[in-house]
Amino acid sequence: MLRCLFFTFFFISCTLGDQKSGGELKYLYQPEEEYNQNKLYDLSSKIVSTSFRNPPFGELEKLFGPGQKPLKKIALVVFESEIQPTRSGLSGENLIYLSEAGKQLLTEGMFRVWEDSLSLLSSEPILSSKRSIFESKSFRSYGTQEKDYILVRRQTLAPDDIFFLESGKIATTKTVMNPRGMQDFSLLLVPAYELMRGPKYSEHNKHFINDLSKELGLDAVLIVKSDLSWTRSHLDKHSGDSVSEAIYLNLESSILIPWHSYQERLERLGSKEMANVTVCFRSYHGKLKIPANFSYPTNVHTFEAFQKNLLLPMMKSYNDLTQMMIFRLLEDLKKTW
Repeated sequence: MLRCLFFTFFFISCTLGDQKSGGELKYLYQPEEEYNQNKLYDLSSKIVSTSFRNPPFGELEKLFGPGQKPLKKIALVVFESEIQPTRSGLSGENLIYLSEAGKQLLTEGMFRVWEDSLSLLSSEPILSSKRSIFESKSFRSYGTQEKDYILVRRQTLAPDDIFFLESGKIATTKTVMNPRGMQDFSLLLVPAYELMRGPKYSEHNKHFINDLSKELGLDAVLIVKSDLSWTRSHLDKHSGDSVSEAIYLNLESSILIPWHSYQERLERLGSKEMANVTVCFRSYHGKLKIPANFSYPTNVHTFEAFQKNLLLPMMKSYNDLTQMMIFRLLEDLKKTW
């Protein structure tokens, strides 16, 4: 009970002073529809919310306003996922699960969606290459390297990567996943994103962000977390309500400013304050609920069925949600140019 109260008070204290816009539309997404860029742009402000909060010293409007250095060169340095997690190690009511290799392959596919979408939607080369990040001294000096669960050179899921499990069976226990070659900055079972995200200032891994930004000449870093899950139709054991079959996408990202840049911005404003924390420029959140169909006989739980009813609509929707979030992200970055 005391632990619950502590986390309740902690959550409230972390959200005081936040300013939020957008994301007011609860949208039941239809993956079979074709959403062109104009439609995605129109939906972006309704589905994706933007949050920010003034840091300990200075106001964001002035710290990133006229006379300050624009935010142009960024790097995607944290990319975590939680895909159909089974924290107890046992399968539940949802029945369809991924192996650890399958989760990592799906995570890498989502990482490529972000890279490709940023390149497609931005006329400016704002994203530093993955290779330059992975080969940098600063990147390898912090965290631990993510384990390779795939073990062979491939980028697509195989039939062994996704399977049907009856309730109560042993399932994979790896929860937070990173792409191969990525550094793992999580702490125990807490994802790095939860520790570093905005809208707030942060002490977690501030030296990593600062050193990497100096080495690669970055104006900011981008961190992303993706939560993907799905459920068959069932009755909720607590409320007794009927739960329909659906896929759930929950996507979060934050743009972080290293403390040396924050200090320089304060000095341009004439402030003598000493600031050595990471500052969040903007934080973004979007989620979609996608109708699904998993109710078919066990003997037709084939890889082809999983592809058709789960993987293809899920990744198509993830691609669209990512583009919606990037539209909002780019609009905010361009205001500093």
